[in-house]
Amino acid sequence: MGKDNHANYYYTYTSPSVAPPLNNNNNNTTPSAPFVDEIGSSAAGSSSNNNAPPSYDDVIQQFENSNDNNALKKTTNPSPSNDSYVRDESYTNSIPAYNPANIPDADEDREPLLNQGEQSEEQQDDPFRGRPPPPGYSIYRAPYETLQDGIIQSRDTHLNTDGEALLQFLKQRNTPPSMAVRFYGYHEETHWRTRCSRDKDGNQVEEREPVTVRVDDFSFDVDCSNYVSPNCEGMYVLPDKKTGFTKSVRELCDDYVHEKNQLKELRLTKIIDWDYATLTRAFTAAIRNHGYYHSVEISFETKENKIVVKANTKMSRMVDNWFVRWFFILSCLWILSWPILWLCRKTFGHNSLQSKWRMTISERDWYNEKVQEVLGQVRRQGQAFGTVPFIL
Repeated sequence: MGKDNHANYYYTYTSPSVAPPLNNNNNNTTPSAPFVDEIGSSAAGSSSNNNAPPSYDDVIQQFENSNDNNALKKTTNPSPSNDSYVRDESYTNSIPAYNPANIPDADEDREPLLNQGEQSEEQQDDPFRGRPPPPGYSIYRAPYETLQDGIIQSRDTHLNTDGEALLQFLKQRNTPPSMAVRFYGYHEETHWRTRCSRDKDGNQVEEREPVTVRVDDFSFDVDCSNYVSPNCEGMYVLPDKKTGFTKSVRELCDDYVHEKNQLKELRLTKIIDWDYATLTRAFTAAIRNHGYYHSVEISFETKENKIVVKANTKMSRMVDNWFVRWFFILSCLWILSWPILWLCRKTFGHNSLQSKWRMTISERDWYNEKVQEVLGQVRRQGQAFGTVPFIL
């Protein structure tokens, strides 16, 4: 059982191993944990039962007063805070998730592409002022492919030439992302290894050297995708660092379309707004209270969280081809080519375009709902692998 190293970790917090608390009872110095079927099975109102999982407020207070609070650290660079982003006010209402069933048929009436706003009675009687009406607007369905972790990517030629079609594509594929919380516990063991060598006189000499290995205690995921709101809160754009000017999403799409670079790329990142730090502290304190004092790593992994549009050019396809990449790696040509490609690539929205999503459940309610499952998994996996110290 090993810990997978995904690049899609939204947030990762690591709490190093801590010393167990001192026990005043000399007859029992080993921390104990309840059995799985005993977790939460006590009667309501029994305050003397220590087998029940701690409450959210209790573990937060316990964590803040412990040394583990200072040891907790982020190991994965989180996405930028939404505080510095500016919402695109052209989208005043929440953007609904894409549903193919909501796309009108060819014979149905369609709303105009442009918002006409308030009109006078004369304009309502003749909205086109004697001119022929425009043709009916239809939604362009651009082809795309779904990559690993649900990332949507398209190289459609029309998206690279029409800013409005590109904007509509981002809105269509701006579906709710999925998220799972990974709990990973481990400790390190040091073994002594004997090596035989000969000295300058030819005599055999034995040397002992320490070898430290990581031992996995538990690793499991708890999915929380069903609590991601189906409605997007809006799209956010990061202001320009030099001028402070904030472009709209449409303007950003137009800039991408007008760019002639053959390696241009536009990306929309979906961000889930949740108090990850507090929730992590609560689960870390609950696991500590359960009797596990080795290293704990809690990661929030997101999938289906990116929409990427790339240029439909031979150069762009060749750069993304895995056979070409391996050839450059094996021939060591990447030492020269990769810096050149990095300088020539033109990116849009990689660190400046986000869509914001919310959770339909609070951190406290999700903790209360999942804490028994998490503590049960910690104990079950420790029993299966025989590595969790408090089980031995």
